[in-house]
Amino acid sequence: MKKVIQNLKISQKLYVLVGVALIGMLLIGGMSFNLMGRLNDKASDISTSWMPSIDTAREMDTTISNIRLNELGYLTAISSEGKESSLQYLQKEKEEMSALLAEYGEMIDEEERSYYEAAQKAWSEYDQADEKLIALAKQGRTEQARSILEGECVGLYNAVTSSFSDIIEYNTEGSDTETQESFSLYRTALIAQAAIMAATIIIGVYFSFIIIRGIKFPIFEIERAASRMAQGDLDIDISYTSRDELGVLSTQVRELIRKLQVIIDDENKFLAKMASGDFTIDSVCAEEYTGGFRPLLESFRAISEKLNDTLLQISNSSEQVASGSEQVSSGAQALSQGATEQASSVEELAATVTEISNRVKQNAEHARKANSMADTVSDEMNTSNQKMQDMIQAMNDISHCSDEIGKIIKTIEDIAFQTNILALNAAVEAARAGDAGKGFAVVADEVRNLASKSAEASHSTASLIENSLRAVNSGTQIADETARSLIQAVEGVNAMHGIIGQISEASSTQADAISQISMGIEQISHVVQTNSATAQESAAASEELSGQSQLMKSLVGRFRLKHGTYR
Repeated sequence: MKKVIQNLKISQKLYVLVGVALIGMLLIGGMSFNLMGRLNDKASDISTSWMPSIDTAREMDTTISNIRLNELGYLTAISSEGKESSLQYLQKEKEEMSALLAEYGEMIDEEERSYYEAAQKAWSEYDQADEKLIALAKQGRTEQARSILEGECVGLYNAVTSSFSDIIEYNTEGSDTETQESFSLYRTALIAQAAIMAATIIIGVYFSFIIIRGIKFPIFEIERAASRMAQGDLDIDISYTSRDELGVLSTQVRELIRKLQVIIDDENKFLAKMASGDFTIDSVCAEEYTGGFRPLLESFRAISEKLNDTLLQISNSSEQVASGSEQVSSGAQALSQGATEQASSVEELAATVTEISNRVKQNAEHARKANSMADTVSDEMNTSNQKMQDMIQAMNDISHCSDEIGKIIKTIEDIAFQTNILALNAAVEAARAGDAGKGFAVVADEVRNLASKSAEASHSTASLIENSLRAVNSGTQIADETARSLIQAVEGVNAMHGIIGQISEASSTQADAISQISMGIEQISHVVQTNSATAQESAAASEELSGQSQLMKSLVGRFRLKHGTYR
């Protein structure tokens, strides 16, 4: 069994474990349903068969007692209403008894029918005696009826109640028996369920132990192998064998370890041969490089090819370097001689450039002085122009004031004219007044004389002002022409100032450029001298390079290459 379970798939093992649990649960559930059904049947029998019979029998016993009481009340009633009421209650109780007997007859089985028939017979006899009693009471024969009640009916009553007691006792015993059977069945169910649960647990634990051990052991072995592989240890043995997934995984891990051991051993041989200088080596187990290992083999082969080609090229290059170094040596000697000649020419050129630089610096200094003088002249011309503009503004103000004076003179002439008219009118009025107006006529003459003088003075003043205005206008025109000439002179001076500034700036730039050229020539002279020394050193280094190339060629010859062997 253990070997069979070990060879099952993991999913099948889990199915077995779950199946055991399900079977146990189904057994427990089936037995529980069966026993619960039987318990339900017992309870149903008690509640639908035994207990209703007991209740009905007790109701019948209570009803027969009520019949006895109503019979006694009927016989002892004094009034007719009392008798009638008791009789009605008696008939109702008898009907109730008949109904209860009929109801009891519907719920009995064959075993209980004898009790039913005995109760029915006892009640029938009692009912006949009761009818006789009622008939005698209705005939007025109360004493005879009372004797039947206290004699015959007592025995029949005892027989009826006894039959009812037998029914109650029979059904009580049946109910107790069913109850005992229910308790026994309940205990049996508990014991059976406990036994099935214990068996299921034991079987489940057994299968769980086998399945868990069958999963845990190979997983632990594979985990240990993976851990040792991660540390670089490939000397690993996995002993687990099975047809389940873990067995397949163990087989695959063993194959992986074998493949890694073979590939690593092949790579060690490959690298050892390359380290010894043999590049003709190739893999002896190329078929093992499958899947993701294939690029590793191709990479090793590519490295071998690249190194082989590189060493071949180095060997060829060493020969070319040896021949080229000799050419470099002779060229370096020629370069050294030419550099020496260049150095002397550069020194002469440096002296000439220095002289030119000094002349340009003098020109720049003279341009700066001319620029400064032009600045001074420009400032003076701008000041003169501003003064001329102020003079033009003053002459304009004089012209404006002359216009105002002309207006005032015009007003004075108007006043003199009006005064003359008034004096004329005053003379006319004085002539009309006769002797009384003589004095007034004298005053009018004086006023007229004064008006004439004022008019003449205003005419003279106006003539002078007009002459002044013509002189002012002439001076304004001359001043405007002078201002325009000054403006043109200022513009010329400014233009000259700009040109002189550009000349000064260009001279400074040229001086700086010539200084840089001088510095560059000095650097060239230094470089030429350095090149001369370097050429001599290169000649010596080329000789050394030739010797080193021969040494490199001898070193490359130690390797065994695929396209030839160099020794």
